[in-house]
Amino acid sequence: MRKVELRMNEQLKYDVIKELVNHNGNKNRASKKLNLSIRQINRLKKLSTIL
Repeated sequence: MRKVELRMNEQLKYDVIKELVNHNGNKNRASKKLNLSIRQINRLKKLSTIL
């Protein structure tokens, strides 16, 4: 498997969504932290469960 390096903003997104999925976190808090809409958070969450 190839190692992937993420930019800082991508790494922050990854960490926040990973925490959201693992601990059934608050979507509103994640959206404010990442400055994204709830819909975008839902899409990232859905994508992360597929991968």
